[in-house]
Parts: sequence; structure tokens; C-alpha cells
Amino acid sequence: MNDDALDLLALIERPPPLGGMGFRNRAGRTQAIWRDADPGTGIVGRRIVHARTMQLAGPAQLRRLGVRPGRGYHKCGSDDQWDWVRAFRLVVHADGQWQTVLDIRELPTPSGSDAPSLWYDLGGLSASAAIIEVLQCGLDDQWTPWNLADGAFELIGARPPVPIQRERRLANRGVTLQPLPSGVHAEERPGEVRYRTAGYEVGFALGRAGFSYLALDDEAAGSTMIDLLHRAPGVDLQGIMLHPVGGSSLVGPALRCDVEGHVRVEGNRVRYEVSVPAAGQNFTLDWRMYADRIELVAEREGENSIEAWESAAWQIAFDPGTAATATLGRPRKVGRTGLLELPVLLHAPGHGSIRVIAQGETATWRSDADRQNSWLTGELKLGETPTDRGTTILEPGSHRCAVTWLMAGHGIEASQSAPAPVARALRRAAITGLSYRADTGTLSNNSISIHCPMSMDTWSALATSYGEVMPGIDAVEFLRDSLERWLDGGPGYGSGTMRDGSQLRPAEDEYLITGVGTMLGLGEYLDHSRNSAWARRYSDRIKQKLEQLAARDLDGDGLIESPHRRGVSGDHDWSTNWYDVVSFGWKDAYVNALLFKALTLLGEVLSDLGAPELVAGVAAWRVKLRDAFGPTFLNPETGWVAGWRSADGRLHDYAFLAVNGVVANSGVLSAEVSRQVIGALWEEYRSVGEPDARLGLPNNLWPIPDEDLTEPMHGFPHGFYLNGALSHSQARHFVDALSRVGMMPESERLLGALCETLADGTAFGGSQTGGDWRYWDGAQCGYEGLLTEQFGVMALAIERHRLRG
Repeated sequence: MNDDALDLLALIERPPPLGGMGFRNRAGRTQAIWRDADPGTGIVGRRIVHARTMQLAGPAQLRRLGVRPGRGYHKCGSDDQWDWVRAFRLVVHADGQWQTVLDIRELPTPSGSDAPSLWYDLGGLSASAAIIEVLQCGLDDQWTPWNLADGAFELIGARPPVPIQRERRLANRGVTLQPLPSGVHAEERPGEVRYRTAGYEVGFALGRAGFSYLALDDEAAGSTMIDLLHRAPGVDLQGIMLHPVGGSSLVGPALRCDVEGHVRVEGNRVRYEVSVPAAGQNFTLDWRMYADRIELVAEREGENSIEAWESAAWQIAFDPGTAATATLGRPRKVGRTGLLELPVLLHAPGHGSIRVIAQGETATWRSDADRQNSWLTGELKLGETPTDRGTTILEPGSHRCAVTWLMAGHGIEASQSAPAPVARALRRAAITGLSYRADTGTLSNNSISIHCPMSMDTWSALATSYGEVMPGIDAVEFLRDSLERWLDGGPGYGSGTMRDGSQLRPAEDEYLITGVGTMLGLGEYLDHSRNSAWARRYSDRIKQKLEQLAARDLDGDGLIESPHRRGVSGDHDWSTNWYDVVSFGWKDAYVNALLFKALTLLGEVLSDLGAPELVAGVAAWRVKLRDAFGPTFLNPETGWVAGWRSADGRLHDYAFLAVNGVVANSGVLSAEVSRQVIGALWEEYRSVGEPDARLGLPNNLWPIPDEDLTEPMHGFPHGFYLNGALSHSQARHFVDALSRVGMMPESERLLGALCETLADGTAFGGSQTGGDWRYWDGAQCGYEGLLTEQFGVMALAIERHRLRG
């Protein structure tokens, strides 16, 4: 290798002064792109692929491209698997045009994760930009993962030009804070002007066009002390953004503000006039603050067409550690992922919501999540056209839109008879479990976390009960998107393909809950929507999934089993159900009770929708499962259902609340037996001290020994995380079961307590803050901070206490 040759994808620009601030200063960046599937794959909708991009400030000679194995999609906490590229395309930007340089199909399977790179000669081609699109991978075929694209390539070339580093400040044309509308207060602070009302507080930077502060209070009590925005020294992710293809970033996070212009403040009005001379772009952003809303008139005028890696007329970047803010809207599955039609709803859990409503056909919104760097961004785009490369074209000419940012409570109105904590939770938290990620096209753990299709039955319970998120946007649309991704083979935690030595196998052979929970969610979606056309469109995929599920009955008794997670004490297997670090295995009561419910519903709804052939044999399977369930799982010593029966025949019973709740709600046991089961477990719940339900319900009332836990759980006491910690996650099953067996007062008591802390925001926190699980004394022992499963109980609150028209 020549002395001046280096890996251009690993190139890091000189960081700005004051240290640790170079978030977007890598020349190689990874992005997600919507694509049609190759013919013959059976994929019905669009898929997401990932690409590694080279974003240089100017041309450099490209000498060779190396392809090596890399990390795969993270499907299980027990194993971080490697993956490999099977097909890719390299396109480069040279002389102002894109050209395909390599289109490689059917790459050989590497011998292992440490296999050497395959090299392709590029002959010294001069280019300022490149996109290496992974079209096919070893594990999940057409759905290529971020991790693989991010680490599989080396692009060796000559050192490129040094990017321009230029930070300019806007001229201040004056600040006058009078007159102000009723209910609006204002003050000038160092470097910003701040507006405050009872429901929100917003700051505007004076030296650069962007928000400097944003806080919400959906109860309009003036509690606006917590800033929701992302902050880091020297890095500004707020406001105008522009990075043209083939050149330096002109307006970006750090040492990237090559602009001219000024700001003027007059009463409730903040007006920015900003030009980006190097790109021929001019922006006018005229903001006005009112007691219940903010209004923006945004204009962009382009002298010519610009292709850009990053662009926004106004970007807002949230700190997910403060609140895992979700963006709910109708996705446009074109170009780089995350694009949405306006209006959108920005929901900051525990703080409030903003409806972003635009007038103007050229305005769109883009949402993106970056867990590694811990930010969530929303981009207002004016007159932009997405490309199939993942870039965007800023169209020339004048583009204008009027945007209203409506600061208002966004929830469900309760009936007059609803208990106060439930009514407050319906107003503040009913929507929080609908944590949609537009950049992945699915509901997820939260808005910056991985998507777990095993949670589909929680999402279906919430979405089908909630209704419209905004006029014209029903919550079931997010559920449908999530189902489509799963049916079309998109990977998720506990779903997709995993390696077993030299062989590949479905992750759902280990996580049985995924195939079961998703089929129940599918049944509830179809039962709610009655979308027969959609069912016909996906009929082949539905049939295939049902056949795969039936094949998991390994011994013909109607119950499904995992051949890989056998639940034997001392093996420390991971789980076959949602409680992934508890060694549920082989015959799993939770999974099989949920399966019974799914088979019951699918048999009915698919027949009603004119597709009885899809559920042929399901009725007989259901009967066989029901007959085997009680003898397999009922524990005569306790009177309730055990968690699992392992492959060695042993019954494992630690007084599982959620498991028995699922069983009672499924109908797999008779009503009389279900009453006995839940009654006995309720008495045990009381006998162990009836822990404070405001903190959540424990998964298990009795300690699970290390022999029935995965190794990461060893050494912790009962009450830690999934070994009996208190959480709202999965609490809905036991609360619902109490009402189904005639114990409505007990059910309502638990629901009210759970809703109290969902309503005041103390049951959860920002991303990775740990508030989602607690010891019985209230100390935190979780990890995510907020999980979609915590909000399943809101489906019960909606069902029982929503105000009916």
C-alpha cells in the first residue's frame, strides 16, 4: 500500500476544538434505503437495505474496495452473530454524475467471521462520493442489516481534500420583547431569546438559526423546567442543515455554519433570514409564539438544483435520555427511510405532544434515530425530492409552507366515572406505547430502540383500541406496517435467521413467542380492520407462517416446543418467550396459551374474510392443544399454572403472574379452572406482601434460582429485573385475568395503581435510564428506561373507561 493510501470510510476529520464533539465527521456513514425486492423472493411490500456511503469534501483517487464479514442484525442477547455480503453495488459520484462501478452478485460464503477481505480493483478512479449498497446478505437475504453495511467494507484511496471548516454567526438586528399576546412571556438570555407559556417554553438562538430550548407541559401548569433538546459541547443539531453531495458540509453540527444573514426579534416574532452562498440557497424562517401554539412561515429559494446528503429547512434534535420522543405520521416508503407526510405528531412521554401541521404541498418531514450517538431528529423539508440512492434533491425555485406547532394535550378523554389516576393516564400516556420508528418502518421497544415483533400482541391491543392518532391517521396503520415488515421477512429481535454452527435456522425456533405473538396481532388487526384485500395480498405469507408455526409441534401433542431452548435446569438457556433471560423452554405455558388464543381468533376471522383455506386444520390443532394444556402445565401442588415443562419432564413453577394471566385470558382452560387458578395466585400475591402496584407487578412471586436463569442474571437477588422485579410490562395480562374470573374490584385496584405512575411519568424515564424495572423497595433495576410493553395496561383502561360518544 502506498504511503498516502488509507481507508476512506474510516477517515475522521480533525475534530473541532474543546474535544469530543465530532459526531458527523466520519467520511464513511451508513444509511437505510427503501427498495423493491428482487423478483421471485415472494416479498409483497418494500424492504429496507443498508448502504455505506463515502462523503468527501472533494475528489480522491479510489484504488480498491475490500469486502469482509461483519456483524449481523442483533437478534438475541445471548449471541452477537456475524453476517456476510452476498450481493452489493458500488456507485460513485464523479464529474457531477453518478455511475455504477461494481455490481457484484453471488459472493462466496466466507469460511468464518475472521475470513480475509475480497478485493476489487478500482483503478484509481477519481470520485468525491460513493454509495456501497448491500443488496443481499447471508442471514436475512433481501433485508440487509445496518451492522453489516457499517463494518463490511474498506475503500482504499488517496487522501482527499481537507473539508472546509467555517463557523459564521448571524447578525443581530435587534431584540424587542413587546408587545406579546396574552399568556406569552419572553426574556432575553445570553445568546438566545426565550418564550414561555403555561404549556411550553421555547428558546431561539440568536447567533445561529435553531432552537436553543424546548420544554412541554401537556397539563398547562407551567412546568417547563426540563429541556427536551439534544445538547453536546460544540455541536449544534438544531435548525438549518445542508451537506451537498461532492463537497463539504455547509451547515452542520460542528464547525459547519458557512452562512450569511441576520435575526430580528419583535415581540412574539423571531425572524431569521439566512443564505448559504456556496450552495445558492436562501432561507427565511418567520416564527410567532402564541399561548397554545407556535406558527412558522418557512421559505426556501434555490438558485439551482442541489443534491444533498443532509438537508433541512429546520431540524429539531431531541435527547432520548430525557424523553424517548416518538414521531407518528404516515410514512412515505421512498428513498432514505424516515420520510413522512405532514401532519405528524411529536410525542415526548411524560411531557406532552406537538402536532406539526403544514399548509403547502412541498413540505415533508423526516424522522431519524441514532442510538449510538443518542439523538432523535426531525427534519422539515421544503421542495425536496428523495432519490433511490438515499440522497435528496433540493429543487430550484421558491418553496413556501406555513407550519403550525400546536402545543396541546394529546390523549383519550375518560368517562366521568373513571378513577382520577386512570383518567389522567388516558390523557397523558394512552399513546406512549405506540412507539413507531419511521426510519425502520415499524413499532419498536421505544422510539430509539430495537423492534421486537414478539410484542405484536401488545401493539395490536393498543392500536385497535386507540383509534385515530390524528385526523386521517389511525393507530392500526402502524400495526399494519409492523405486520408487513414481519411477514415480508424483515429481521427483529427474536426474529429472522440465526447461525447454528455451519447451519442456519429461524430465530423463531428459539423465540417461540415471536411467531405466536405476531399471529395473534395479525388476527386482532384483521378482526378490527376487516381488510380482506390485505389478507388476500399477504395470503401466501400468512399460510407460510402458520405452517412454520405448526411444524414447531415436535411431538404431535398440539403444544409447540423449541428444540434449541429446552428449559433444563443448569443449561442456562435463554427464553422461548418475552422474559428472555429466564430459562423458559421446551413446553412453555405462556407461549402455548397465547397460541391457543391466536388459533381461535385466526380460525374465525380468516373464515369470515373469505380465506378458510388458510386455516385448514387449525380447528383440530386447537382442540389438541387445549386437551394437552392442563395435564402438562397445571401444578397440583399450587393450584395454578407453572411456567414451563422442560425437556427432562420437570415442571418449573415460580408463581408467574403474567403467565397465569395469559392462560386465564386465552380460554385454554375452562372458566371454572381459570377462576381457581387466578384466585389461588391472588392469595399468594397477598401473602408475599402485595408489593406496591404503583411500581408495577412482579413477573414471579417466588425467587428463581440461578440454575433456571441465563448467566447474565446470576448472583442477583429476587426482585432484580426479570427475576421478580416490579414493572408495568406484561401487567395487563394479570389485571385483565382478575376481571375475567369475576374479581373486578381487585382488577380495578391494580389498574388504578399502575395508571397513577404512568400518568405522572415516574413509571418510566428516558432511553437507557433504567426506570422500567424496580426492586420491591422502588430502587431502579431496569435498562431501557421505557418499554412499549409497559403501556399494554392502557388498552384495558381504554376499554373500560374511555368516554363513549
